[in-house]
Amino acid sequence: MKKILLIIFLTFTFIPSIVSAAPNDNLKAAFVRNDHLWLKINEKEMKITDSGYIRYPKWSFDGSWIAYLKSAKEGDVFDLWTYNVKNNKHFKVQENVSDNFQWSPNEKNKIGFQVAKNIFILQTGQLGQFIPVAKNIENFSWLPTGNGLLISTKKSPKLNSDIILSKVILRKNEKPKINHFYTIKVNKDEILISTSPFYWSNDKKWISFLLVPTASLSADGNILSVLSANGKAFHRIDEMLNEEAWFQWAPFKSLLGYISGTGREATISKKLKTLNAMTLENSMYTPTGFVDRDLTWQNNQTLYVSRSKESSEGSLDTRPLPILYKISLSDNRQTQVTAPPKNFGDFKPQVVKNNLFWIRNDRKNAHVLVSPTYQMEEKIWIKNINIGSSYYEKWSWDEVFSLYTGR
Repeated sequence: MKKILLIIFLTFTFIPSIVSAAPNDNLKAAFVRNDHLWLKINEKEMKITDSGYIRYPKWSFDGSWIAYLKSAKEGDVFDLWTYNVKNNKHFKVQENVSDNFQWSPNEKNKIGFQVAKNIFILQTGQLGQFIPVAKNIENFSWLPTGNGLLISTKKSPKLNSDIILSKVILRKNEKPKINHFYTIKVNKDEILISTSPFYWSNDKKWISFLLVPTASLSADGNILSVLSANGKAFHRIDEMLNEEAWFQWAPFKSLLGYISGTGREATISKKLKTLNAMTLENSMYTPTGFVDRDLTWQNNQTLYVSRSKESSEGSLDTRPLPILYKISLSDNRQTQVTAPPKNFGDFKPQVVKNNLFWIRNDRKNAHVLVSPTYQMEEKIWIKNINIGSSYYEKWSWDEVFSLYTGR
């Protein structure tokens, strides 16, 4: 059923250059430097917090708000805060919030957040008044319309009990309405306790997510799955790490790119694949002797990926760091596009408005770089951000960097 294509044609045609030209089109980012929250809009940087330990900045749909987590110091319990970019005002939302908080995908600027296993929703037009939505949930995401949530719950406390997916429909001046959507059957010999958040294909026909076992097992493998938006077709696709940024839909069709492979070390057995959700055709693009991690789509036929030589030797902090490759699906052409200095690696590629952004890191220092996609002319856009936490060389850059991707 699956067709595996091993692409071994690599083209090394990169000539690096550093230019002073600035990115255009009102690009902006929120980032963490020295544990404080900063903004960058085009070429202007602004420090917007003066105390506390900040992580996980996230932009609202329209770019007028940023939500972030704040604690007194590293290791303390986080509180959820919001910041109004136009008014330069901060508002404390709730204490003891997990990093699963999400802005609605529309201009109403509602934010859903999770406290333990309970979900609440805050509308920024009514600060201080948040609505309890659902209890005993494992995970959630907004529906594409923004009028409700998709949630996952366990049928019973047993580790091998089924996982129930439900839609929570928000209603003005009424309690939210919860409708059963799909039941994921769990085998008697399986241990599956939750799901990841849910991600809709851009044509809104499919939903991708992970089935997650216990924490110790999840560190080595989770089940990537897809479910049709009408709830009629469900498929377990592959095994991969519990890293949400490692599976992403193409911009305009039901084509999923993801990094497959089990084992917690990011330097071993991690392969870039694509899945056509309609046909279940599965293709692999990582050549023998290499591993891939972070990925992003430029268009339906072009991906960028962070690639390094595969290695299991020596300590993790001495293993090869990655560089960026551009992969054309139409003709299987793979081209190296960056050449970081010695002891630096290039991570987390993102494409916004014909600009390629990425993070260059030597495991101690990190900078955000940018280049036009049509001609690689890299420059440092943001110097000296905090490094994200690393777990066996899987770096969590969402902790410290959020690029506004537009509506």
